[in-house]
Amino acid sequence: MANLSEQRIMVHCDFSESMNTAIVHGARIAGIFKKELCLYHPLKKADKSEKLAAQKALTKIIHQLKENLPHLPISSLTLKGDLEQGIDRVAEQYDGIMLVLTAEHLKAKLRALQISQIPFLFVQTNKERSLTYQKPILPVDFRKVMKDTSLWASYFGRFNQAEVTVVNATEKNPENATMIRKNLKFINQLLTKLHLDFNQQSCSKGSFALPFEALKSCHADGYDLLIMPSSKNISLLDLIIGLPESKVIKKAGEIPVLCINPKRDMYILCD
Repeated sequence: MANLSEQRIMVHCDFSESMNTAIVHGARIAGIFKKELCLYHPLKKADKSEKLAAQKALTKIIHQLKENLPHLPISSLTLKGDLEQGIDRVAEQYDGIMLVLTAEHLKAKLRALQISQIPFLFVQTNKERSLTYQKPILPVDFRKVMKDTSLWASYFGRFNQAEVTVVNATEKNPENATMIRKNLKFINQLLTKLHLDFNQQSCSKGSFALPFEALKSCHADGYDLLIMPSSKNISLLDLIIGLPESKVIKKAGEIPVLCINPKRDMYILCD
């Protein structure tokens, strides 16, 4: 496992007009967790001139960032292949612990998330409200991955003094209801052990509707981060109408959405 100085907050840099939004959030997250900020550009072509041009552009951005953030460690990374081809190397070889990216071209980014060991933070604006990360909301359903999502909620509590709101689904199926209770017990014990501020609410909706209800609460009640797992078992219907996380991200607006892949063992934050 990488030590404190080695872990990096990665930003997906595609040189689009919205890329600066991801960089601003990446710098904010790196500051919160006291990690290095790394600007990552996937090279779609195995072309030396493209790599040199990308490195030059990233170096220019780093110099500009250093003027305002002189104490933040910042680096750049270019890797051959698209995001889906490079995401494992980002985590395993370059010690990325989170990837910050915009919600544009979402379908390709969600494909990469399906194989990723690190969470993806999707952002759409760098307005002041979206950069606070003080009031994360954690929807809890019957899936075991809830324990992983709760770890990231605890990180924001520990490193940013955030007040976590845990909101649980209501299930009629006895087995699913039991799993929700077990998840809540684990989360309550975790957050209590860490002496973190949190509160718990119940939602009348079931597990599948819960993320959408949580997003409504974000817009209505001022929560500033939604933490959720991505889909594990993808059906034909999902492929036709779209994944739940895709719908949530598209509707999120100013709310950052942190998605965690339940299919892979998660990299943890070193402190």
